[in-house]
Amino acid sequence: MKRLIIIGAAALILSGCFDREQTAGGLARAVSAVGAIEAANNSPDVTVKSWWRVKDASANIRIEVCKSNLKVAAPYFGKLSQLAEGRLITEGECEKTPLVFDRQITKVEVQSDTRAVVTAHIKNATPPEDGAVLDAEAKKSKEDGEPFQYVLERQDTKSGWKITKISSFSSYTKDWRDAYPKDEPSNNRYVYGSFQ
Repeated sequence: MKRLIIIGAAALILSGCFDREQTAGGLARAVSAVGAIEAANNSPDVTVKSWWRVKDASANIRIEVCKSNLKVAAPYFGKLSQLAEGRLITEGECEKTPLVFDRQITKVEVQSDTRAVVTAHIKNATPPEDGAVLDAEAKKSKEDGEPFQYVLERQDTKSGWKITKISSFSSYTKDWRDAYPKDEPSNNRYVYGSFQ
């Protein structure tokens, strides 16, 4: 997330070719909204709920950064449109509204003074986009949602809790898997059709 914000901020500074006030205003409001959220970490469940509030509020930052980046990249897409038809040029679209999730904590297991596990059930409550097909299997998957597990740790009883691992249990893996896997260095073996 920090990398995305830094890239967006750098793009804003370097561009100078669009209305700074409008762009800065939307991004500033989104950043301010996140800054106003209390990041409480005095118990495992309160920490997870604070995490969700910050993640939800940061969605508006992603939307504003996306808009700024598209404005910066407009000359690039203009050149491509001179060379190819529209379907080959993917300018990208920014989300109009953030995704909405229904999250319910189902279990809090304090394993020791310094370790706890919070289990939650999460559903994507965002309505399907216009024209999207929601067959029976997709509808069931959307209604069922997925269980998530948050491992929290702290140094001692006087310290605040911190999430150290988030895992999900999706129907197709049949096991807990890391929701934030560590990035591995790329071997760059793929040709990637969209770059050609």
